[in-house]
Amino acid sequence: MTVADALNIVAKGLMIGGGFIGPGIGIGLIGGNYLQAVGRNPEASKFLGQALIFVAIVELFGLLAFASIFIV
Repeated sequence: MTVADALNIVAKGLMIGGGFIGPGIGIGLIGGNYLQAVGRNPEASKFLGQALIFVAIVELFGLLAFASIFIV
């Protein structure tokens, strides 16, 4: 294994790690705010479908970061 191969592996790992920080924080905020809304108003539990759609949209950016390592 050459130094270039090792740097390539490290760079891809940093790309994945950096790319998943944002979606991780976003999903945590969506989940926390949803639970806070249901805690204050139990009738807000009917919005679970919308919350899951927002989670899927945020997760898309993490998947794009994962897919980008195969392009580079």
